[in-house]
Amino acid sequence: MMVDRIHRLSRWVHSILAIALMGATATIRPAASPVTSDVGVLVLAHGGSSRWNHTVEQAVQTAHLPYPTATAFGMAMEPDEVQRIQRAVDRLQQQGVHRLIVVPLLVSSFSEVMRQFQYVLGLAPRGPWQEHIQPVRLQVPVVMTLPLDDDPVVSEILLERALALSQAPTQENVVLVAHGPVSDEDNTQWLAVMNRLAQRVQHAGHFRAVVAATLRDDAPDSVQAQAARELRELVQAQSQQGRTLVIPLLLAQGGIEQKIPKYLNHVAYVYTGEPLLPHPKLSQWIEAQVAQAVSRVDSQLAASSGVEKIR
Repeated sequence: MMVDRIHRLSRWVHSILAIALMGATATIRPAASPVTSDVGVLVLAHGGSSRWNHTVEQAVQTAHLPYPTATAFGMAMEPDEVQRIQRAVDRLQQQGVHRLIVVPLLVSSFSEVMRQFQYVLGLAPRGPWQEHIQPVRLQVPVVMTLPLDDDPVVSEILLERALALSQAPTQENVVLVAHGPVSDEDNTQWLAVMNRLAQRVQHAGHFRAVVAATLRDDAPDSVQAQAARELRELVQAQSQQGRTLVIPLLLAQGGIEQKIPKYLNHVAYVYTGEPLLPHPKLSQWIEAQVAQAVSRVDSQLAASSGVEKIR
């Protein structure tokens, strides 16, 4: 676990301060309790069906955040999606926040959506859809945390999902299936992160094997078709070696988890389609991300200028 923590701390490079004028969302709520703080929290998620969005909203609302908090959905690739983010930021700023902690509730850092979020919030000079999208106008500094990636919380939830289907772990195989990105380079990185999760699940659950695959659902048709074939071949190969459990590494139901059974028609496997949410550990993860970001900015401010801390 210590290696995982060091790995994640070394990647806290996504936190940059940005200044420019107001912006974004869908759902907003005041602080859970009265606090003397100028922090606002914005949770960004890919978005999906009404069921998908509602599940994410519940996870955010369950998190104990002592700050004004908003949730915005969309990939920030269309003007209306950016406007949702803009409205959320505007409303948070109207509540008096002077610093914004942004939590990207995404499965992976290695995605076009993550880079677009960084672009529209002024944290990166370029984005995948920058040609017809302008960044959000901000009046406050922004700090963005990391997506879920290989956080221990993810492997713990995946392990629970697998054990719920398991009968004899040492004779069973687990296949983790994620959405995946468009580019081959991102896919290689995404799978590398998934393989670290797979190793933890295998070790903790004593499974015969745990392997990973991506569907690459937003890629061109030929890439999607190849990913579907590879998933089918992978599950077929595993099923010949023992009972095989397929676990979606997806955020919530109401999305592409419904496609997996279609790709695996006539293949022997066990599947319920239960993703990461709902699970209380994800609300706790949101709490921890925000607390760490606030603490880190406090320390930076104190070290650089002696400015009063966020709290």
